[in-house]
Amino acid sequence: MHADAPHDEDAVNQRLEPIVLRAMDRFRALLPGEVELALELSHENPWLLTRADQLEQALLSACIVAWQSLVGLATQIVVEMSEVLLDDVVLDPDADKLQGGLPPRRYARLVITNNSRAATGPFHQLLPAPALTDDRPASARRLPLVEVRRIIERYHGMINISPEPGRGTAFDIYLPAAVPLETAASGEEDSGNPHVMYVDDYEPMRVLVSETLPQAGFRVTCHESARQALVALQADPFSCDMLVTDYRLQTHTGVDLLKQVKLLRADLPVIIISGYMDSVLEARAYEEGAALVISKADDLSALCVALHKLLGHTPRPALVSYSDWARL
Repeated sequence: MHADAPHDEDAVNQRLEPIVLRAMDRFRALLPGEVELALELSHENPWLLTRADQLEQALLSACIVAWQSLVGLATQIVVEMSEVLLDDVVLDPDADKLQGGLPPRRYARLVITNNSRAATGPFHQLLPAPALTDDRPASARRLPLVEVRRIIERYHGMINISPEPGRGTAFDIYLPAAVPLETAASGEEDSGNPHVMYVDDYEPMRVLVSETLPQAGFRVTCHESARQALVALQADPFSCDMLVTDYRLQTHTGVDLLKQVKLLRADLPVIIISGYMDSVLEARAYEEGAALVISKADDLSALCVALHKLLGHTPRPALVSYSDWARL
C-alpha cells in the first residue's frame, strides 16, 4: 500500500458480496462452457468503503487474466472471498506495518486462481453458464493490470499477482474492511462527536485511523509528530477529548509525549499503541498516567472499544459484540 494513494471522495460504505457476484455473473457469461467457475463466499460478507463500479471492473479484469492464463489440465477458475484479521505477522519495528505494507486490521480477501493451483472443496459453488447463447457477450473490456493495481491501492488495499509457468496466474487481493452500516455511528452532527487526537509518524496508519474512527462516531485530528500535537494542545488544551499516540515517534516516544500532555492537561485520557512494547515499557507508560496501552497488532476494534469505554459511552446492543467491532 502506498502512502500517497489518493482517497476517492465518491467511495461508499457497502457490502462486498454484491460487487463480487455482479463481476462473477459478467465473467461467467464470457467463459466457454467447458471452463467452470467455482466460487466460495465467506459468511462474514465484509463491508468496504469503495466505488462498486470500479472494483467490479477490477475484479472482472483479474478474472479474465486468470482465464487467459489457463494452461495444462486446469478446467476451473476458482474465486474465494473471506474476511481476515492481519494481526499475527510480526510488525516491522522501523515501519510499523505488516507483511506487504498493510497496517494491522480487518481485511476482505479475494483470491482468484485456477484448480491447478487451488483445490476446490464442498463449500465452492459452480456458477452455471448462461442458458441462452444470446446472453453471452462477444467480449468484455479488460483493464490493464497496472490500472487494476491502481484501483486496489486507491482504497488502501494490496494486490499480489503471481504468474507461474505451466500453472497460470493467480491474484491475492486485500481490501480494508469498513464498519458495517448497521453498527456504524448514528447520523449525529460531526461537531457533537467526541474528538480524538491521533499521533503517528507512519502515514498509512494516520489514513487508516482518520477514515475508520469517524465511522465509529468520532472526530479525528491526526499529527505526524509529538511536536505538532503539543503545539495544538498548547493552543487549546481542551480541543480534544482523548489523545492516542504511537509509542515510537521520530523525535520522541509516546511516553515522552504523555508526560508533556499531562503537564498541559492532567485529566486528558491518553492511549499509547505500539507493535513492540514490552512489559517494562508498558509498566512505565501506566506509571506516567497512560489510560491504556494497546498492541498495534490488534485490529482497530480494540481501540474503538477502548475509546467508547474510557469516554463512558454505553454502546448500542449491536455494538456490544466484540465480533461486530472487529469488522473495522
